[in-house]
Amino acid sequence: MKRIRIPWMLEVLNAIEQLDLITEGKPLKESWFFLYQAKNQIEAVFGQSPYSRHLRVSRDLAGELHTEITSILGDGTKNDRALDDFEVWSLKFKRDAFKPVFTSEVSTLPSFLVVEKEGYDINLLIEDGVKLFPATIAARAPEAVRDAMEVGKAIAFELPTAAGFHIFRVVEAVVKRYWDHVSAGKDRPKLETLGTYAVALEDNKFGDAKVWESLKQLGKLHRNPLIHPEVILDVGEEIEILGISRSLVGAMLKVMPDVPTTTTTALPTT
Repeated sequence: MKRIRIPWMLEVLNAIEQLDLITEGKPLKESWFFLYQAKNQIEAVFGQSPYSRHLRVSRDLAGELHTEITSILGDGTKNDRALDDFEVWSLKFKRDAFKPVFTSEVSTLPSFLVVEKEGYDINLLIEDGVKLFPATIAARAPEAVRDAMEVGKAIAFELPTAAGFHIFRVVEAVVKRYWDHVSAGKDRPKLETLGTYAVALEDNKFGDAKVWESLKQLGKLHRNPLIHPEVILDVGEEIEILGISRSLVGAMLKVMPDVPTTTTTALPTT
């Protein structure tokens, strides 16, 4: 995924259009800026930008225009010379051949607008999904951060089933740390599912009854069905699951201590 700046493509087109300001008889140095700007923009679009591999039809025409500009600019030792009729005509001819093909091809680029989801800011979802969960999660269950980041992206890009899986991975990471704390370090259940943790917490009366009851409900009504391949979440369902899970995660994190930072501690990753 790459963030793009929409006005940039307009700047490229504007640089190409400004070649029309170049006229014969004027010193090259008066047109140097327009020529250099167009040359740089062509190089950026076709050589360095994420659009490059999608621009195939206009590539050869861009190359011809770039070669013409480079030829006019020369080695920089003759900036006082006057531009002659033929090179100005040739420049504009190649510009006019390139521009409509390029414009048409740009309009077919695979571009999508990511819209707001249930009031969640798109920048937050894509760049800082961990903020969908309580602020203490990074300090108290750092291994959950990577999945929390993926939750935001999956919601933003309307991948509800993927979001569901990442949400449950966050819950599972937190519940393991919660067990370690409320059980005073006793061995974790052999089968580390939400359901087995709920039963083990209840049987041993570890932690808050609201936590193990919530774990039961979350596992039975949401996590277990999602295991089956025929279950696909609809857009919006993942946000409902997020709300329930965030509340549960918050209840567990509230009583958990920060994890001491060591060389083996999982670090938050963005």
